[in-house]
Order: sequence, then structure tokens, then C-alpha cells
Amino acid sequence: KMYGSEKEDNGVQSQGEKEKDSTEDAGPTTEVTAPSSSEVKSVNIKDLQFFLTAVEEENITQAAKRIGYTESGASHIIKRLEKEIGFPLFNRTRKGLVLTSNGERILPFARRIVQANELFIEEASAICGVLEGHISIGAYESAAIHWLPPALARFHRDFPNITVGINEWRSDEIEAGLEDGSIDFGITSQPQSRKMEWISLKTEPYMAVCAPNSPFAKELAFQLRRLEETVCILPYHTDPDLYQSLNPMEIRPKQVFSARNEFTMMALVAQNLGISILPELVLRGYQGDNVLLPLVPPIYRSLGILIPSMRDASPAARRFLQYLRETVDQIEGMLPPPCMLEYATRCGEC
Repeated sequence: KMYGSEKEDNGVQSQGEKEKDSTEDAGPTTEVTAPSSSEVKSVNIKDLQFFLTAVEEENITQAAKRIGYTESGASHIIKRLEKEIGFPLFNRTRKGLVLTSNGERILPFARRIVQANELFIEEASAICGVLEGHISIGAYESAAIHWLPPALARFHRDFPNITVGINEWRSDEIEAGLEDGSIDFGITSQPQSRKMEWISLKTEPYMAVCAPNSPFAKELAFQLRRLEETVCILPYHTDPDLYQSLNPMEIRPKQVFSARNEFTMMALVAQNLGISILPELVLRGYQGDNVLLPLVPPIYRSLGILIPSMRDASPAARRFLQYLRETVDQIEGMLPPPCMLEYATRCGEC
């Protein structure tokens, strides 16, 4: 996506251009004299965009490669931005670039400016009848696997000029991304806070997972109360909905093993190290030997779209959300009810 004219003189060299004078390669942490407030009038939007890229990569060389600049040209951008605003943005360490305290302070404002610029371009393009831009999504891994690919396949056919970035994150990471503006919306469970807009997509049941040689494998269902006397393999603070469902029943699982990744938990279960409780969408399409059991009493979680404001969302994000909702309705509408799915899974039919 282009912002402004290609002929704009932004001081950046491509790989094929000559390197700038070696005095410009000293790095982005050179101390500068803070200008008076009257001298700080504006900054180049492209400089702010590269600043955000450098923050993400934490390495000036990798950031330059990602954008297609030379390292000296990239260093020149940071030095120019630091000179314009009057203070260093980064410190160089052996591990890479680290934001200064002032850099941390200015970061959210840079994100807002760049996001506003993108919204402006997208809205103007939409008015002209050409929808383009970039969508950044934060989603549970299960939703990213089962819902996003078919929705994006349809969307990309209709809007090939829109790029999409997908972040497989936990619920707390998604909320943090929405607050700092690094993602447009999230696909997550329903939050306790009502600071943002919530659009429900699906309510799904949790299921028990045990090894085929587990004593529970021959049962028709798993009694939740038995979590207190059984070795449990549960998410490590990555599924707040599960614990919020168990707390009102005063069930305290005997948790011995914990993991962030569901596939790791399934591998531990396969060794008959314990029993796990996972959402249906995570287990959908599972082809291993572990046995899936419905829970008694059943517990559920609600998945949906979390977005700061639908009204203020970019045209590209708003349009994609229409495709996403239609896709989820089609996928979930074709599935049997949860009770049928649980019975079929228990009997090894799916």
C-alpha cells in the first residue's frame, strides 16, 4: 500500500542506490539537542511507519530488510525522526533495539497517527469505489484455523488489494493489541469488561479428553467434580473462561501439568498422564487416539468479535467482518448440535 507520492523525498535509499555518507551510520541513539517547541511542527508519516516497524523487529537490519531499505537509509530515518522530535527513541544493546523511556511514551501516539493515516487512505479509496488497505487480526488459534481461511478465501477473491495479518494470541494479548491499536479487531471469548463492542459468533461446549487406556475412556461422559481427584492437564492461564466456569461450582482441579499450546496438552494426555478439558473448536477435526467425552454438567464459552468501535473501524475491516460472520454462520450451521457431535465423537465416528 502506498502512502503519498513515490516521488516524495524521504531520504531513504533502496538496495540499488548508493550508501549515504558514513557519518549517517552511527546509529539511532545519537544524542541530539532538543529543539524549542516552535521548531517541532510535523513529522513524516513514512518515518513513523518505519519507527513502528523497528519497534516490532527490535533490529534495525531486519526492519530495513522488511521494508526494502538499506541499513544506512534506515538509520537515517530514525536519526532524522529523533532530530525532529528532540530526543533519542532507541538504545542499542546486544539483543537489539530497545525503546528509551521517551520512546515508550511516544509509541502509542505514533500508532494512532499511522492508523489514522491508513483509515484516511482506506476511506478515500472506498469513496472512489476501490477498497484497499490492511487488516490486522488477533484471534484464538482455533478460530484462526477453522474460521479465518474460508472467510479470507472469499474476501480475497473480491478484494485482492487488501492485505491481512493474523496474530494467534491469547485473550489478554488480543485486548492489549486492541488497546494499543496494533490490531483492528479480535476473535476471542467474551470479556468481563464492556469497554469495547462485542459481537457473538458461537457458543461452544467444553469436552474432556483422555487417553484410550484411561479408566475414563469407557464412560459415556465425564463428571466435572472428578477433576478434584484426577491428575489434570490444563491451560496455563490461557483459558480464563474455563476457570470462570469452574469457580461458581467450587471445583478446584488437581492440576499437575499445564501448557499453553493445546497440541502439547493433547500429547501429554496421549501418554495417559492425566485428563484435559478443551473447547470443541480446538478439538474439531482431531484424528488422534485420545477419547473425547461430553461433560456433566456441561460448561460453555462464547466466541465472538471484539472491536473498539464498529463505527470507527476501517472500511476494509468492516467489510471483512461481514464475510467472517457469514462464513461462521455457514460453517456452524452445517454442523450437528453439540449433543450429536459429542455422541459421534465418543463413538469414534468423527
